[in-house]
Parts: sequence; C-alpha cells; structure tokens
Amino acid sequence: MFPCRVLPHEAADGPANMALDEALLNAVAATPEFAYFRTYEWTEPTLSLGYFQRFSEAKADPRLREAALVRRPTGGGAIWHHHEVTYAMIIPSAHPSARRGGTLYHDVHAAIARAFQEEGAAVVRRGASISSSDDSTRPFLCFQDRDAEDLVLGGSKVVGSAQRRRAGAVLQHGSILLARSPTIPELAGAGDLAALTRPHLFWAERLRTLIPTALGLIPVATSLTPADREHARELESRVYRTPAWNQRR
Repeated sequence: MFPCRVLPHEAADGPANMALDEALLNAVAATPEFAYFRTYEWTEPTLSLGYFQRFSEAKADPRLREAALVRRPTGGGAIWHHHEVTYAMIIPSAHPSARRGGTLYHDVHAAIARAFQEEGAAVVRRGASISSSDDSTRPFLCFQDRDAEDLVLGGSKVVGSAQRRRAGAVLQHGSILLARSPTIPELAGAGDLAALTRPHLFWAERLRTLIPTALGLIPVATSLTPADREHARELESRVYRTPAWNQRR
C-alpha cells in the first residue's frame, strides 16, 4: 500500500488551484512512493477550460464573457465552479488504479457515489450503455456531456472528472456539483435534486476519508511541504495566470 498525504481543505482562485494540482502531480512523479489527495473550493465563481478547448468558446456565451477563467492541465469540457466541491487525487503510475482506461474514474466515482448514497441520494454511475461523444459533438460544458463514468442523480450529471498523466504519476480531479448556480441555472446540483442539506465541508471531509481508502491507500493527514508550495507558486505565476496559457487555443 502507498501512503496518501491528505491535505487540509482550502479555497483559492483558479490559477492557484490549478497550479497546486500540477505541483502535486510533479511531486508524485518525481517520488512515486506516495499519493496526494485534497479537496478545495474556489474563492470566486470561475470557468475552467479543458486543456484542448478553445478560448473563443468561453466568450461565445454572454453569461461567461466577464467571468474569471483558467485553463486546466486536464482534458474534458468546461466547468463552472460555483456551488461545488472539487477534489484532486494523485497516484503513482504503479498503483493498480492508474492503468489506462476508466479504472481510476470508476474507483474514485464509486467512493463518491457511496458518500451520497449514505445520505439517501441515489447517485449512480451513468453506465456503459452510454458511449462518449466524439470531439466534434461534445458540448462546451462538462456537465452537459454524457459519459459512462459520469455520476448522475435522476439522470442529471452531478460529478465529472478529468485526468492528466505523466511518467510516474496520474492526476485526476473533478467537480461535485452541490447546488444550481444562478449563472448557469440549467445545471442542477445534487442538493437541488434530493433532500440534501449538508454543508460543503461535510462532503469535503467525507471524501477525504472515503476516496483514499477506496483505492487501498493509507491516509495520512499532513500539510503541504514548503517545496511543493513554492513550486505551486512558480507554476501559478509562470503558467496559470498568463494569457499565453489561458488563451493558448
């Protein structure tokens, strides 16, 4: 079993959140003897673009033209981060769940579904009968896309995730939509679809226990190392706060 360094829940803006996720990916890739897990929120409503998406698509929706924006290091559709909790799981490539395919998606999403089911909400995997859209037909927003590994409640997507791989490690992070945002009201959250009144921190704390354990990891509560924090700040400044990155496509 790998130890899993579980970081405190925190809130930051888009560039800081994405920079820290990549810094942790780099840390595990450099020393693939441990995993990292964290949950976080966003200090302001933010649109995160998937790595391959076009910046012009974000500006095509008048509701999003003036929104805070950051491009993720992961693929997939755009996510409007507002009433939600985000998680990041980073594991060494030698971990059984890291093999290519949907294994890590399936294992992590099963743990998230369990957290909701324990609260009486029938969140389930969408299922293999649904095939992913091809790139030419994918909707702009992740939560309007349909994938077999999605978690849905009453047919509505409430959890979506994306990955980034590099030699030695895999990053998977994802959004757990808890409530409808007035900016994108067509996307209902789990709290809108079921009688869920738990605060965001309840879900964050629950997942910090469930997800590492579901992957056979040994959770160890810890703080971020000064080296990882400095690396995250460097990535934030050099990459995630720059138009060269966020408007690159």
